[in-house]
Amino acid sequence: PIIVEDLLDEWPASNSWSFSALRQRIGHALVDCGSSTGGVPFYLVAANAERSAGRADLALYVFDSDFSEDSGKAGLLRDVSGLPSLTTGDVFNAGAAADDRDRPVWRWLLAGPAGSGTCMHQDPWSYSSWNASLVGSKRWVLFPPDVSRETLHPPRTDLLGRAAAFVGIALPRRAAAFMDEILPALRGCGHGEVELVQQPGETVAF
Repeated sequence: PIIVEDLLDEWPASNSWSFSALRQRIGHALVDCGSSTGGVPFYLVAANAERSAGRADLALYVFDSDFSEDSGKAGLLRDVSGLPSLTTGDVFNAGAAADDRDRPVWRWLLAGPAGSGTCMHQDPWSYSSWNASLVGSKRWVLFPPDVSRETLHPPRTDLLGRAAAFVGIALPRRAAAFMDEILPALRGCGHGEVELVQQPGETVAF
């Protein structure tokens, strides 16, 4: 992974995006927070993110890919015009996606309160990606693809984890729980992990 600076200076979003500003623009638009309810109004996400430390619901983490006109979020794309050229050509012309009828989703809006994030995961298409941060810092931990799932997702021992395991379901830990409970034991074991903190205005490519 690399951190690239000064790629976002020309983006209007660099100076205009904040939770309060986006609440005014897309407050009633539904965003995907991983629930099965069809989406959450963004104004609830913004209000949650602005709560004091320790009071925010870390589950209200936006991972949304719908920028259609009907979504109410199409205008956000104009704020990120001039995408950085971190790859040459169309990466989906090769690899698994080249033989798939449906083009993979390739752009996302991510937003959440302090301490939120995604659980440890691997790109389902095994492609490289880049991530631009506009507000707040983002902590990353990246492992080589040959590190086993069992190493990164050991069984949960809490009541909910044991109950899920009883019926054959392995529940992953949320980002904060992984950082606190699993990562310390993995450091120094030769897994080849890379840790970094991405600051506003920086782009991480991996």
